[in-house]
Amino acid sequence: MKGHNLSFSEKSDCSLSEEWQQRAAEELNETPEVVERELRALKELVKHDTNLSVPEGDDFLIRFLRARKFDSKKSFHMIQRYFLMKLKCPELFDCPLPSECLDIFELQAQNMLPRRDKFGRRVYIIKIDNFDASKTTIDEVFRLNILAMEQIVREPETQVSGVSILLDMAGLSLQHSKFFTPYYARRTVELVQETFPLRFKSFHVVNEPFYFDAIIAILKPFLKEKIRKRIVMHGTDMTSLHAFIPSDILPTEYGGTAGNFNNREWYMQLLVDEQYFRDLKTYGYKDEDLTKE
Repeated sequence: MKGHNLSFSEKSDCSLSEEWQQRAAEELNETPEVVERELRALKELVKHDTNLSVPEGDDFLIRFLRARKFDSKKSFHMIQRYFLMKLKCPELFDCPLPSECLDIFELQAQNMLPRRDKFGRRVYIIKIDNFDASKTTIDEVFRLNILAMEQIVREPETQVSGVSILLDMAGLSLQHSKFFTPYYARRTVELVQETFPLRFKSFHVVNEPFYFDAIIAILKPFLKEKIRKRIVMHGTDMTSLHAFIPSDILPTEYGGTAGNFNNREWYMQLLVDEQYFRDLKTYGYKDEDLTKE
């Protein structure tokens, strides 16, 4: 798949090009007949959950069907978990408005690259060293990650191909330890494996210190085997990274040729789409008693 410029405009018909349709059929069992059958079944399941409000139109439901390879029952359970996590743990999972996030964006610690990797995936970078742990809360970091994922999951191509995460551990220090507690590890794993309708296809770690294995050990008890296999450690060997993410889409900090790391273009696009995120907040479970279940 070729790289694409950064563009997150909403597609109302969930349409895919012929090339992407073929890939969706091969990887997700997506055919016109399957889509029609499973979408109809999912709508019935959602309709009978009278305490739940979801966006109108097929595009919102389709993202969950693609995430669960067009199994309507599994997709419905994911929708329920998705909205329940926002209700039960809003300090982590409630999507913030882009206009509320200027301070954390200015840290230049998180960025969605404007072009896709060779597998057609979005690439999201997190730079630990740029977080001032004395001023930045883990909740703020977590919620900005939610905002990033909510943005790209709108794209039909990304629903098919997924996302690659690049975690830069340079500068990791004791003050960052609060980012890696078992509580946040469990919440991260919950997001990746069970609740968010996005295919997390690879996790690349660079510049990790020698003791990073101890941090990974916190995560491993919660990880499914297929997710464990998607974690790749590169150390300082950027040529190893380039075997997965081409250098021509990467910032210079990672041996790339796409200029210095800068999230301004991404942030400007998020601001353009602010109304979408504002509208998203109006959906979900309305009964607060559900938080006690």
